[in-house]
Amino acid sequence: MVLSHGITLTRVWRRARFLCVGLALAAVPGCGGDDAPAQLGARANGLATAARSFDSRAAFSDLRAQAAIGPRAAGTRGSRREVRLIVSRLRAAGLRRVSVQRPHRNVVAIVRGRRPGTIVVGAHHDTKDAIPGFVGANDGASGVAVLLELARVLPRPFPGPSIALAFFDAEEARGERPFAVDGTRGSRQFVAYAATGRQRTPRLRGIRAMYLVDLVGDCELQIPRESNSDPRLYDLMSGRAFGDETGYIGDDHIPFLSAGVPAVDLIDFRYGPGEQPGAWFHTPEDTLDKVCASSLAAVGRPLIRALGATVAALRGG
Repeated sequence: MVLSHGITLTRVWRRARFLCVGLALAAVPGCGGDDAPAQLGARANGLATAARSFDSRAAFSDLRAQAAIGPRAAGTRGSRREVRLIVSRLRAAGLRRVSVQRPHRNVVAIVRGRRPGTIVVGAHHDTKDAIPGFVGANDGASGVAVLLELARVLPRPFPGPSIALAFFDAEEARGERPFAVDGTRGSRQFVAYAATGRQRTPRLRGIRAMYLVDLVGDCELQIPRESNSDPRLYDLMSGRAFGDETGYIGDDHIPFLSAGVPAVDLIDFRYGPGEQPGAWFHTPEDTLDKVCASSLAAVGRPLIRALGATVAALRGG
């Protein structure tokens, strides 16, 4: 991913505008109260239990297993091992609708929903090439780890649209090629296939929203709203990690936004000391000792609650 400018601005919270949305999900007439809409929606849909069940230790175990593979750049042996690991974890979680796309090896798993449409939750599984010893504990094992835990705890059927867990290949640009040209190859492939439903991709016309989970393992986790990200989706996330705004970040949510799908990039783009993107970003210092299990839960738990309120929030915007 790439950041065009890193100025962080003070953010004005906009949760009040979604209060009626959450109450509608909870089947309570009128407005009022202090609960966030995603929490109210989760309560109505029984997702609060799923959120509490998110096991940060299990997620961190998945993160550790990926780092143990070593470098996982697209098209390499490490990438093939990563794909096998993801598929085996998804099937162990009881998901049967698991597919691996070609040529970029996106892994897609579907949690069937009670309502029409699909919400995509994505993360990239490749690591940056040409960095000796780069194990990508944060970038991108952390996002994959969150999605694998979602696969274990999301209720089935899901009380809303189906959830497509999309593990994107080829997010990183190759070598010194510009990210704007060579990055997001896997997510662009996903969106292109979605136009016609090729390779078991959910149809684009039915995709209601997209949440991207990237660089979420930092022990000092802070996830501001990226300037292009849909504020309605971001405002469904709650907790210590959320607040403020930051500039444009090129990432796997951009192809969805370009296709007209509301999307949000849940990303901490300051990793290590110094200015964005931080001293540990795209270096061999992106290791297990720099990431924390608690950060995975700080994203995974509110994300589960947000999923239950997504469609109503978009309608109310």
